[in-house]
Amino acid sequence: VGLEVTGTRSTRNKSRATLNTWLVSERPGRGRSQLQVPEGIGTSEIMGIRADGHLTLPIAAVTVLSYHAFHCTSCDVASSLFLAVVIYVASCVLIVVADSRFFRPFPANPTLTIGERSRAYGDGVQSSQWVTNFRTLGGLASTNVTSKDEGDPDKSKGSRRTRSSTIMPNAAYRCGAIKNAFSDESALLQFPPPKTIVDLRAISEARASPTIVPNTNCSSSSNNNNSQKDDSAMRIVDLPAAALSLDDLKARKIASIEAITKLLIWQPSLLFGDVRPRLNEITVLCLERLILEPQFANQAVAKLFKLVSDRSNHPVVWHCSEGKDRTGAMSALFLLALGIPREVVIDDFVLSNKLLHKRAWTRYFQLRLVWLLTGRWISFVRYAIPMLEFMFVDGQSLQRCFASIDATYGGFNEKYWEAQGLTLNDIQRLRDAVLM
Repeated sequence: VGLEVTGTRSTRNKSRATLNTWLVSERPGRGRSQLQVPEGIGTSEIMGIRADGHLTLPIAAVTVLSYHAFHCTSCDVASSLFLAVVIYVASCVLIVVADSRFFRPFPANPTLTIGERSRAYGDGVQSSQWVTNFRTLGGLASTNVTSKDEGDPDKSKGSRRTRSSTIMPNAAYRCGAIKNAFSDESALLQFPPPKTIVDLRAISEARASPTIVPNTNCSSSSNNNNSQKDDSAMRIVDLPAAALSLDDLKARKIASIEAITKLLIWQPSLLFGDVRPRLNEITVLCLERLILEPQFANQAVAKLFKLVSDRSNHPVVWHCSEGKDRTGAMSALFLLALGIPREVVIDDFVLSNKLLHKRAWTRYFQLRLVWLLTGRWISFVRYAIPMLEFMFVDGQSLQRCFASIDATYGGFNEKYWEAQGLTLNDIQRLRDAVLM
């Protein structure tokens, strides 16, 4: 039912084996995953083309249904065709619902705890048309935070004390893409609006879906030090942290990150097929590169920490497209630097699954329905589970990152933070600015 990679069986297997190879280099623990494009392989082989399906199926189904409707009822040709389309669409809807419930079940609707509800805002709490997966990090408690006694310049162990603290309520937020959140006061949160918006999306993503802020007293910068500070200004700081570069995307014949949405509908095999990393693996790659590759994305971690260390920037919100992968990795590092227990960090990380559940179900249902309506039944069968992996986060991925850091650095200690471009004094300034 479609195209296949040309050549002998042994050649095809060798090509696919080469395409499935991951390059391991420059990253402690698990190594860096890069797209491999062997020389001498044609475009169709690079893409590992396999049919997603074909429009022949729905056309044939509608034709047969309209033929029977015309001969079994008194309807004219147009009415028979309309009835056939209605029957076909209804059948596809029933198939999607039944498949999502019994064969490849979608995760059950989760329930937010009182603590999660108190600091969250989004699809899981109330309707929000401008922001997804929003929550404040305020109120989370740190344990065993070591701080230097005030007025004592000695940095020896005896001059330091241990205390427990909580994050200030309106210091730091995290969320998915922000639309026109601040163009209308009625759309603001129950939380104070942020002064500093840190955009972790690639430049092309931000250009396709820009963050709209009030025209007055706003500024935008790609570095937190290259613009004059205005205490009343709401400013946007760009810290792009994309897992794949534009060259990696072009090697897969993907023009830009925003083109992925179209490919999800019409050519999902290009995203979930043989070329690695697949789309559902890229989400994990975002997490791994920010945590396991020190100074990734031009020291984005260090720049964010230094921004938050200045209380005049508070509240600070950082976001990507969905607020779960890049934002989740950055938030995990932020909480770990503050001394938040790892189990609390993981709980906050997987909270995105609850807040994105309604949005994920809508997109999952609509996308698979489109696949079925347009005859992409192969995609409908093959890519249901990869789609779920793409739309949700897995706490075990974060735990594996922790294990890798423990094995390489011995934990999130001075050695690790120095690799990220931060000193212990920088971490202490962050704690002093955020903890209470």
